[in-house]
Amino acid sequence: MLITVTNTSNVTLNDLDSYSLGTGVSGGSAVGGAKKYPLPYPFGHIGALAALGTKQLPMRQRDWTYKAVPWLPMVPAEEWQTMVQAGQVTLAIAVEVILAATRDSEERYVVASV
Repeated sequence: MLITVTNTSNVTLNDLDSYSLGTGVSGGSAVGGAKKYPLPYPFGHIGALAALGTKQLPMRQRDWTYKAVPWLPMVPAEEWQTMVQAGQVTLAIAVEVILAATRDSEERYVVASV
């Protein structure tokens, strides 16, 4: 299935911190550190998602319960639900036509019920 995430907040999601280094020899700015308003798996690596921006990625049913780090408090499904309820994002589900013959039974059920 294809999941489209739309940023419905007025801030940039999944953006890196930026720091001013002042003036002089090392003047300018540095970017890095913790992400501001991070997106859950598997959208954590897409870079910044501007306000009203969208991004589409393929997901599998098992991606909703994926936990790379066992001690994290929530699985991606719970993180996405929290963001949707807070009005930060909307999610849209579409059939991934290329893989229509290879979808697993859970994915067929989810797509059929949308």
